[in-house]
Amino acid sequence: MAFMLAIAVLQAVLQAAFASSGDHLSGIIQEGKLHLSEDTTIALRCAKTKGDWCAAFHSQKPVAWKPAPRGNKECPDNCNNVGRCNYDTGYCDCPAGWRGPGCKTRQKRPCTNMFRSPEDQRTEPMSHIGPDKRDLNWTEPGFTPSRCYGICDDDLGMCYCDGPMGRIPAPDDAPPGTPPVRRGRPLLATHDMPSTTYDGQPVHGGHQPYEKVYGPQGYCNVSQPSWAPGCGPEDLAGPYCDEPNEAFCPGGCSGHGHCDLGFCRCDVGYYGHDCARRKAGLPLLPNTLSQRPWVAEQVREPPAALEPPPKATRKRPLIYVYDLEPLYQSKLLQYRLASAWCTHRYYQYKNETRFSEWCYGAESGIHEYLLISEHRTFDPDEADYFYVPYYGACMIWPVFKWADYPYFHGPGGPRVLQVINMLRELVGWINTTYPYWQRRGGRDHIFLFPHDEGGCWAPNVVKDSVWLTHWGRMDAEHTSKTSFDADNYTRDYKSWYQPEGFVTHIEGHACYDPVKDLVIPIWRPSQLYWRSPLVSAPSKPRDIFLFFRGDVGKQRTMMYSRGVRQKIYKLAKDNDWASKYKVLIGDGSDVLGDYSDMLSRSVFCLVATGDGWSARTEDAVLHGCIPVIIMDNVHIKFETLFDVDSFTVRIPEADAGRILEILQAIPAEKLRSMQAHLGQVWHRYRYADLPGLSSALRKQMESNARDPLAKEAEALSATKEVRYPRSFKGDPRVDDAFSTIMQWLYSRIPHTR
Repeated sequence: MAFMLAIAVLQAVLQAAFASSGDHLSGIIQEGKLHLSEDTTIALRCAKTKGDWCAAFHSQKPVAWKPAPRGNKECPDNCNNVGRCNYDTGYCDCPAGWRGPGCKTRQKRPCTNMFRSPEDQRTEPMSHIGPDKRDLNWTEPGFTPSRCYGICDDDLGMCYCDGPMGRIPAPDDAPPGTPPVRRGRPLLATHDMPSTTYDGQPVHGGHQPYEKVYGPQGYCNVSQPSWAPGCGPEDLAGPYCDEPNEAFCPGGCSGHGHCDLGFCRCDVGYYGHDCARRKAGLPLLPNTLSQRPWVAEQVREPPAALEPPPKATRKRPLIYVYDLEPLYQSKLLQYRLASAWCTHRYYQYKNETRFSEWCYGAESGIHEYLLISEHRTFDPDEADYFYVPYYGACMIWPVFKWADYPYFHGPGGPRVLQVINMLRELVGWINTTYPYWQRRGGRDHIFLFPHDEGGCWAPNVVKDSVWLTHWGRMDAEHTSKTSFDADNYTRDYKSWYQPEGFVTHIEGHACYDPVKDLVIPIWRPSQLYWRSPLVSAPSKPRDIFLFFRGDVGKQRTMMYSRGVRQKIYKLAKDNDWASKYKVLIGDGSDVLGDYSDMLSRSVFCLVATGDGWSARTEDAVLHGCIPVIIMDNVHIKFETLFDVDSFTVRIPEADAGRILEILQAIPAEKLRSMQAHLGQVWHRYRYADLPGLSSALRKQMESNARDPLAKEAEALSATKEVRYPRSFKGDPRVDDAFSTIMQWLYSRIPHTR
């Protein structure tokens, strides 16, 4: 009886106590350790939220889960035996090397073309590659990153060895889609290429001694060479880069196809960019994920593909994910050439998954989340939203300027020009292929802008759509603040193919509209916060008063970080804040030690802009460190959703020099309250519900819980000292960043109509 009474009392006071405890109970509730009423459960899960978006999502009436519509429009000539038929549209999706109706037109990406002036774009490409795929003259001046001193795969712009371990292309008269006779060992980039010819003449761009690459014991000549480069394409691994390996495709091709460097080649009758769709009349076939357990650990067959549906009802929002023209998504993955670029996860040697530290990883991460989510629908007529999974960050970073293709209106100008024109072209493609953009003027379409300056440079054609961005800059009139001129979106660029320039296509909208858009967390994999109490690591004494490790502008102009990082770094160095006040500010040469450990020991963490958004918000929150925000007129991640003032300190940029004085004046009670409030929302700032990711997090939590320091901290908190935020004990899958985005999107459905 006493136990039951205690539970009843606990239930009555939990909501009030929650604000000061800092415990996250939603995971515990999900595991059934404590049975609460639905209203109490919702109140706990929605703690520290602003408005009713969270409660409305959990209280909604579920909708019936209907069987998916299935296409039956045939494509011509089996897409030339190279492409993939989309049975909804009857069009062929073409992989790298092919384009056009039926995938019958070659689209080469030669390795050795030279950069040219914009005027030269009107002439034929200045190719320096012969019909045998070899460079015509190694010693001729001119260099691009793709220049190849071996055999070129001119579908991808990828270089392979010449010689005994080298590439042997398919015969010229082979049918389309014929693989090479021998793929060969890759030579990824300049650091893998020889620096001279066999007789010592200098080679433009090469970095390795000729003997290492083509000598008698060279990498390209013998099975076990004395030297080997780092492996290039993700699907080649091993000590000598010649062993087959898994490659990343979003959704893992759903177990109904195989991944060709980002392009899914689907089994007969299956279609879509993740092979999840099934042609009308084809019975549901078993997926083959179990045959590749390293893929099955990361993804599942989409619930929308199952018949019967996995359950009778599901919650909105329902989201239709476009199967885009491959040039805007999967071809860019094929062109990236290096596994750690462009994706939130990739496969290492022996198909081991690595969660990427690529800071733009939300681009592929949210795409994959949506593909395997219960919120995905195959029926556009029941969709609340349409997600457009273009890979703009991939185009801007690893693909742009690697070779002479792809370009969107030429190679000149700022890098963002490419994606501005890509998006303008993409909206035209959507309008030509589907009727859904015009239905609501694009208001129910979702675009992700993970770039440093977010959607500041988004083309006007998408201005009414929903934007997910990392950069919450509020200025109605704005100019680029980047210190990297290649991304300066206010430096116009005019050419013969775009005489009006590009700025005219982006002027007149804000970087972010807090009514229709959402500032979301960046991708941060679990290995970057492995010592945090958020993964059940022992709560340590917070013996570092203020912490920042990163670029402090030593080699930058004052445009960078609006001068804030530079100013605080100089004050800290000149006044010896490290020894006097335990304030650690600097880059890796100034501040040594394990980054996650130091964050988990810090009371305050500086969050100041870089070239745009700062990753320091997530670094602070995910470690239970109070973010100190010094960014005028900028919303931090999820600021419109949570009471961020309850767990952050905001200082005007003009007062950055007073940071130490301001922080020292905060009372201990106020600090303790902020730490407790932070513990109610920090789990929402991480991506944790992808299958492989949640499994990795659970393993990390179990490992951290076995740490002897964990028992010591627990015993300490039971006696005299509770350290906030308390160590997280719940289910990492509950209410993560993706779930939070879905809950917010539900609340916005009426506003898109």
